[in-house]
This record gives sequence, structure tokens and C-alpha cells, in this order.
Amino acid sequence: MENHKVEVYIYDLSGGLASQLSPMLIGKRIDGIWHTSIVVYNREYFFGSGGVESCNPGSTALGHPKEVKHLGDTQVPYSVFIEYLAGLSRSSYKYNSFLLEERRKTLKEKLAKKERKREKKRRKILAAGGVVPADLEDLTMADTEAPLNGAPEALPSEQALALEEEERREDEEKKKSREPPIVYKDFVNVKEEFDSLIGLIDGKLTAEEQKSTEELQQYMLGDEGSWALGDGFLDFINRLLNDKQLPVEVRVKILNILAMAALKDDIILVLHTDRKDHILMNYAYEIDRLSREEQEALSLFVANMFENLSSSEWLLYISEWPFNNQQISNIRVTTKVAVHCLLAENTVLQDRGAAIIHNLATKEVKSVVFDDIAVEVTMALLQYFNQKPPEEQLFRCMKALARFAEVSRQEVPQLIQMIGPDPKTFKGTSDRIDQLIDQISARIH
Repeated sequence: MENHKVEVYIYDLSGGLASQLSPMLIGKRIDGIWHTSIVVYNREYFFGSGGVESCNPGSTALGHPKEVKHLGDTQVPYSVFIEYLAGLSRSSYKYNSFLLEERRKTLKEKLAKKERKREKKRRKILAAGGVVPADLEDLTMADTEAPLNGAPEALPSEQALALEEEERREDEEKKKSREPPIVYKDFVNVKEEFDSLIGLIDGKLTAEEQKSTEELQQYMLGDEGSWALGDGFLDFINRLLNDKQLPVEVRVKILNILAMAALKDDIILVLHTDRKDHILMNYAYEIDRLSREEQEALSLFVANMFENLSSSEWLLYISEWPFNNQQISNIRVTTKVAVHCLLAENTVLQDRGAAIIHNLATKEVKSVVFDDIAVEVTMALLQYFNQKPPEEQLFRCMKALARFAEVSRQEVPQLIQMIGPDPKTFKGTSDRIDQLIDQISARIH
């Protein structure tokens, strides 16, 4: 099993001024105003203004670290680490959860503990150590870096261990209990799409964009993790999606490649880097203005995003941002793509739309998430039923309708009665559809 070096980067936010000015200002010397990050898998992870962030090691706005501490080595697979980190960014470390200072300290503790967990078990089995624990307590930190009660805080603490174990169990239970999403794993030959893309953009890229192309090749064809994608990767995607001087085939190819990337469990790291500019979701929101080929590729990307828990939950984020004089959110964009595809005349889009709506409805989320979209999706489903859909698509949509009727117990049943058609119209199509119709009818009558 491969070893990966784990380090702590230590920065002085004051750039040395704290040690120079503190004796005059407060009567005692403060060595620095400290900020720390974890470096592992050739990537630097830290808590910043947007939540959990990452960059190439040493490339933050703070420049080079004042000190680097080696924590040890880890054999934890990269995919496991990323899934764990994504879980933290969705729960304990959302950018508006709690104070920056507290987050910075506890995130450092939990990530460091995660990477040293296996080594700790090994030390219990072996009488000898073998791993040098490099606690930050060895550093001469300012009093403000210590816990509020002044007592030294262990790394890792028992509280952090218990919290992580609880989160791990919750994630495992979610994976076991979730219904399998409808995704399209074998639809695209990545190598062929990539070769075609290169042929279309050859000679049209800047040096930085060419570098992003090579990074994408490593990620998709070289079996590398998303750490292979540099900080300029989304700028590269933005150029390919929105530069109208490039042929439409470029957008189709890159969307197809992204659709296959969506099946990777570390795609969430790429998505989190898009929280500021919303390049992907702004493009998706204008699906009704795209060519048919782009719509098909985009719908494939959105459907495949439901493969992993972290990326599927990203599609349901409700935080809003302004776009073209209106407020939109991830869940609004996802809903628009689903409804547009379902009601399109194109059978490929209808199939993808039914898949996305099925995946949406089977997510284990609180009913409040569906309150804003249940009516819109239900009306689209009822309109689609007038087309006499094939059994597979009908099953997906009936399953979604049954779920919405369960969550929104007043509005959805009323819509079914007012608009129609009556689900009983489809009785006899198949046994599995009949069971869903019975569930829906029980909510109506």
C-alpha cells in the first residue's frame, strides 16, 4: 500500500510584524498570528473565507510557509480522504457554521488525526513507535492559538475521534440505505472524446489552458486523483463552455468528459472550487438556449452527478447567487434541467429528464428542500404523462410522483386531482407501476 507524506504548513498572518510590534503595543512578545494548513497528496487543504479550500502547496496568498512540520505518512486511499473531507465541508465546516478561528484549529486537528489514525493503531500493536508525532504544541505559539481555557489540547482529541467515528457511521448508513441512482456509466468512450477534443482546440489555447488540458488527461486517462487539476482548471472549462468562437462540438466533448468525471468519487473537490463563480451551474441554467447536442451532453453530466453522495448533495444546495438579474441556486438549476429535459420532444432528453427527476425524488433529504420544487416538478410529471411514456420512463416518474406526494401531502395530491391525468389511467402497465399507483391513490382519496 502506497505511503503519502503528511505535513502541516504554518504561516504568520502578520508577516513578522506581530513579533516586532507586540512588545510596544501589549507589553509582551507574540511570535506570530498563526494560520495552518494540511498538505497531503500534493495538495494543500485549509479553512478559508469560502469554507474548506485547497490549492497547490505553498500557492496561497500568504506565500511560502514560515515553517513546515512533518506529521508522518498515511496509507489512507485518496478517494477515502476526499470523501471524508467533502463530508466535513457539507456539515461541520460550512463557511457560515462557526467562527473562523475555531474552525481553523479544529479542522487542523481533525485532518491531522485522520491521516495519523492508522499509524496510531500500528503503534499500539508494535511496542516500538516508528512515527514521530509532531504536535503543534511544540511550537512557540501566541496565547490566542491555545484553547480558550488555556489548557493544552491533544492532537487528536478524544472528542474529535468520537465525532469522526459518528460521521463515518452516518456516511456508511447513508450509502447502505440510499436507493441506487440512474446513471450512464458506459455511454462515453473517454479516450475517443478526449482525442476529438484535442483535435478541435489544437492551436487555440494559451499556455495555461494547454497545461489544464494535460491535467485533465491525467485525471481522466491516467487514473490520477482530482489533485492533478490545477487552480486554473475551471477557467479552462469556462473558456471551452462559453467561448462562442469555438465550435459547438468543443462544448459537447468537454461536457461528455465531465459527465464521466462525475462518476469519480473525488469530483466534489472540483465542484467546491466553483462556489465563487458558479461556472458550471450558470451554464446549465441556460439549457433552453443551448443546441440539442449540448443539451444531451449536459443532461448526461447532471444525471451522473447523482452517482456519489457528495456530488448529489451538491446539486441540492439552496444557497442563492445573482445571475442575469435573478437569484438562482444549485437546486433551482438542477430542477430546471430536469423539467426541460422531461418535456422536450427529444426522446434522449426525456430519458435523461426522467432519470434526473427519479434521482432527485429518491434523495433522503428533509421535506423543506422539496417545498420549493415539488409543485414545479409535479406539474411537469403530469404534463409528461399525457405523452403515454414507455414503461421504464413511466416507472421512474411514477416513483418520483409517489415520493413528492408523500413529502408534500397537501399540494401535490391537490395538483394531481386538479390537473390530471389520474394515475389509475396507467393501471395494468406493469406490476411495479401498479404498486406505485396504489401508493399515490392512497394519498389522493
